[in-house]
Amino acid sequence: MAAECAIDGCAVLAIGRCRECGRAFCMSHQAHNEVTGEGYAALCIQCLQRRQRVAGAADPKVDGREAAERAWVTSGQAAMDLYAAGIAPVPVVERRSRFVKQRFGRPREEIDEIEVGALWVIGRFEWTEMQEIPETREWNTGLLVRPSGGYPVAMVARAVARCKVTDGLATLIRDARYGDSFTQLERREIPRIIAAIRALVRSTTGDVPAP
Repeated sequence: MAAECAIDGCAVLAIGRCRECGRAFCMSHQAHNEVTGEGYAALCIQCLQRRQRVAGAADPKVDGREAAERAWVTSGQAAMDLYAAGIAPVPVVERRSRFVKQRFGRPREEIDEIEVGALWVIGRFEWTEMQEIPETREWNTGLLVRPSGGYPVAMVARAVARCKVTDGLATLIRDARYGDSFTQLERREIPRIIAAIRALVRSTTGDVPAP
């Protein structure tokens, strides 16, 4: 049986469960990042409000630095710096099948690998599959050379993707087109992702411009 939102007796169909209080929450009671609008995978709005009360007033200088770091990625400048450093991305391929008619017998299936993009593999980071009981695990993650729609993107999570790499070729790990679950990047991984990209640039150039 599907869980119901337990925040303020809401009882609407839940989309996740809060790690801090253990209660199920719906879309209306899911916590969101105030800067990016991205929903937290396993945090309800009441626990976010409690965190903010405990933390007190934010340091505007720290917030400004963090925003500049995110903008370095979301604007596409990080991808340009990787190109400038001479770091080649890994081709992204998709397997596409087609049936070829034969003179005799049934059509033969042929599978082609089509290059559809490229990315830089930056490490393993946590992604959460949003389902009745959210599951978080690490995936190989890459910075996309060109996200869907191109740069700039609204948030860091739109500039990266889960991937598998075999024999120098990458394939993207996507959510099923139809289904009751979806996967999103854990918010706490964003600073680590940015640090990994900067480290990759430095590995060749020895330096990278700070935002």
